[in-house]
Amino acid sequence: MKGLFLYNWEVRDAWFKWCLSQPEEELVKKRSGGMGSIMENLFHIVDVEVSWIYAILEKPDLQPDYSHYQTIQQIAQFSDVHRSEIESVVFNYSSAFEHLPVKAAWSVETYTQGDILRHLIAHEIHHIGQISVWARESGSAPVSASYVGKKV
Repeated sequence: MKGLFLYNWEVRDAWFKWCLSQPEEELVKKRSGGMGSIMENLFHIVDVEVSWIYAILEKPDLQPDYSHYQTIQQIAQFSDVHRSEIESVVFNYSSAFEHLPVKAAWSVETYTQGDILRHLIAHEIHHIGQISVWARESGSAPVSASYVGKKV
């Protein structure tokens, strides 16, 4: 799983860099699907990752408000600020944690650490795919999603 998290972070960071070269109106343009815009998708990816990792760590959910993250730099900083806590879970994960129960404050269900981490991997790939489609629709080449050749 560590390799897929590293891959997702490398691609996410490349999307943050890509966003810096785009007109702001393209980043906030309302679109069909996903969370509604490139910026909202990127914010959502980070928010969901932090929320689930905090649930694993038994920390209160931050519940950040998107309205406080109105630039790509702010979203990238949100991602960077919490990366070490996320790494502490991902890099120390072992099969001993696979079936440990996790109860998130926002859910009545109990999940396992293994299922949550796999969900986070798939969740990010899903939303990054949406951003890739939107990039092509706006006439820009998307960030490469190829796992082959990544330094993970």
